[in-house]
Amino acid sequence: MNEQRAVGADYLRQLNDAVAQLVTRPAIRSAVATLKEQLQDTAEPFVWSTIDLQSVTTTLPDDIKSGWIFVLKKDVPSGCHFHPNSIQHMVMIEGEGTSKVGSASGEMKRFGEQASLEETWYVIPEGVPHEFFPRGSDVVVVSFHTCDSDELEEISCDSGAARNYETRA
Repeated sequence: MNEQRAVGADYLRQLNDAVAQLVTRPAIRSAVATLKEQLQDTAEPFVWSTIDLQSVTTTLPDDIKSGWIFVLKKDVPSGCHFHPNSIQHMVMIEGEGTSKVGSASGEMKRFGEQASLEETWYVIPEGVPHEFFPRGSDVVVVSFHTCDSDELEEISCDSGAARNYETRA
């Protein structure tokens, strides 16, 4: 876990338990399949869908306000960006690749691999630039944020352009 704030063991365990539940659901597998299809028809480096947090029956940390599935296009960098209004908690559930979070770079660990939660999960503070580099296949991640889905803002490191994920066409 790179550039992270101090979080208690229970915090990451709660997020991990939620993902363990989500990845078994047919609706989530269907959403991933749909996103992978959409990814083939866009020039964007990734596509996404929100997760209804009310459907998660495990306990989530109190500050988690939205959940997301992102599918990143194989062999295409995600683009360096940061979130000025949210702490991102992310785990890779499919694929492989590398990451750059702040000044730290490394190989991404997949959910369920023999690795600690701190090695598997990314906790990315507000304002910290990050970029992911899928390798060989599309990468699927689950991401939790500390802002509501209609408030999540992304700022491009290169252009400074801002976008809100839930206002896309």
